[in-house]
Amino acid sequence: MNDKYRANLHYLKELLLRLGLILILFSGCRLLFYGVHQSFFPTSDTATLLGIFLQAIRFDITAIIYVNALLILSYLIPTPWRAKKWYQSVQRFLFVGFNSLAILVECIDIGFFEFAFRRTIWSDLALFRNTIHLIPKYIVEYWYLLLVVFIMSGLMYWLYQKTTLRLPATPATPWVQWLLFPIVLASFVILLRGGFQLRPLMPITAAQYVPDMRFIPLMTNTTLGLIFSTQQRHLKRKTYFSTEELDQIFTIQKAPHRDSLQRKDNIMLIVLESFGKEYTGFFNDYAGSTPFLDSLLSESYYSDFSYANGLRSTQGIVAISAGIPGLMDDPLMFSAYQSNRVDGIAGLLKKKGYQTAFFHGANEGSMEFERFSKVAGFQDYFDRRDYNNDEDYDGNWGIWDDPFFQYTATQLNTFEPPFFAQLFSLTSHHPYKVEQWFAEKYPDEEDLYRSVQYTDYALRHFFETASKMPWFENTLFVFTADHVGLSKQASYKTKVGKYKIPIFFYHPKGFTWKDNAPQLIQQSDLLPSIMDYVGYDEPYASFGTSVFDTLAPHYAYMLAEGIYQILDQEYILFFDEFETVGLYQYQNDPLLKENLKEELPMVKVRLEKQIKAVIQRHHQAMIENQLSGR
Repeated sequence: MNDKYRANLHYLKELLLRLGLILILFSGCRLLFYGVHQSFFPTSDTATLLGIFLQAIRFDITAIIYVNALLILSYLIPTPWRAKKWYQSVQRFLFVGFNSLAILVECIDIGFFEFAFRRTIWSDLALFRNTIHLIPKYIVEYWYLLLVVFIMSGLMYWLYQKTTLRLPATPATPWVQWLLFPIVLASFVILLRGGFQLRPLMPITAAQYVPDMRFIPLMTNTTLGLIFSTQQRHLKRKTYFSTEELDQIFTIQKAPHRDSLQRKDNIMLIVLESFGKEYTGFFNDYAGSTPFLDSLLSESYYSDFSYANGLRSTQGIVAISAGIPGLMDDPLMFSAYQSNRVDGIAGLLKKKGYQTAFFHGANEGSMEFERFSKVAGFQDYFDRRDYNNDEDYDGNWGIWDDPFFQYTATQLNTFEPPFFAQLFSLTSHHPYKVEQWFAEKYPDEEDLYRSVQYTDYALRHFFETASKMPWFENTLFVFTADHVGLSKQASYKTKVGKYKIPIFFYHPKGFTWKDNAPQLIQQSDLLPSIMDYVGYDEPYASFGTSVFDTLAPHYAYMLAEGIYQILDQEYILFFDEFETVGLYQYQNDPLLKENLKEELPMVKVRLEKQIKAVIQRHHQAMIENQLSGR
């Protein structure tokens, strides 16, 4: 290597050497983390652990670039100051100071992990104010962690001196330095994002690469969790009730139901994109756009009062898959609590021998559904990549519903029963395009209603195909929507109407309980209902109530524009965290014109007490990582 070449790469080489040293220290912290908490992680073979440690390098690189952003810029910007002693002293301070802080965070969190079973996030720091008196006890118990911090910081300073390279006698070429600057900077940005994927690397990304969700904290690191969570909104604890009172009013911990139905049927959960009740003829006094869905409803178990827990797909999928209503501004998979453990339908049934899979014909990375599916316990995820035929690509969101539904049926026919499959449709979404042949068949139909009609046709075709397959007769089909779509009717534009979706249960052999309709169904009731149906025999967590428990009170919970909503079969109450701001008898007053909060004090007290308990429990469970009964 000639002197001119060495001179042009001198600073980059020195920077990479020093960042490489930090990468080794981060790996050392992870090894210590595993050693201390080995009993928490599922027993696994050496190859699996090695794979996790190797994949963890991506997360460490991202964290290291965040921590060393100023240092990296100081090396890459081609200023003549780089050769000055004072400038190099500043660089040494940036390197040792910021990285020592990162190592301190990683080591301290090793001790705190056993309290939340996740990496510390920013909102956890507020809790430390209440536990300052425990610091001496912590130091005594985890003295070796502080020793590790001192040793690593000292080693870091010593190795920094050892990696100071001698400047080449030949000066660097200025124009080459300026040419390298954007190229190398762009490379670091790619490493910061974790690659070329649609969304940057986040803690939840680890769910895609671990064989068991309990391994997520091992693959990620605390530094990245803290950095990422600073960009998120955090929940504040609520103290409406004492712990004892809260436990009596509302709990998410579910025990096995003594009258469980004890079945090993396959479960097929079909989630329809933007499918409000408004589009169905069954629930309205007009024909609607869903003749096939209407025919199933006449043979199904349903309620006239069924609601979404949110207004977005990301909220709906969490409520449906994991029994958690959307009671915070950020959807769970994008929130500061995205690494929390959850009890998903798939994860619970997988423990009982079910093969589990999520089918969604969307583009890769769409709405982080694949990542969340792993957190919820799905073994497999099938999307546009797996379909692998872009002749059926809609040009916007993914594969048309009809061909993807047929693909789903074919895949299910390869599964070993019992299985749990969740199919999320796609086509009935803005811009409401459908396959050309279908558009030509119904040229006068509005785009919105034609797209709904197309998905209804795709469902009919799916059932025609599936009915010829051996698994069909022993499958419970559960239908819901992720949220409502565009509304045209005034009654569907209200604070009640914009949450009205069809939710129903259909079985090819007939549904014995179809005449015993539940009071009310919300999306988060699906998890406990399915657990009840199959006779799940272990504790789990859910905010919902089984629809088969007709003696229990049933509610629906939502949050919109900072106002919490709670509905029972007759009333809706609006609560702003401090007081009730509205109470309406929505059955007799569908447009919500008459506020009854003063006229019906007993109803107000009952519903306000329930929503307060749900909010307090929700926030506590998010903050303390208590969304799982495990």
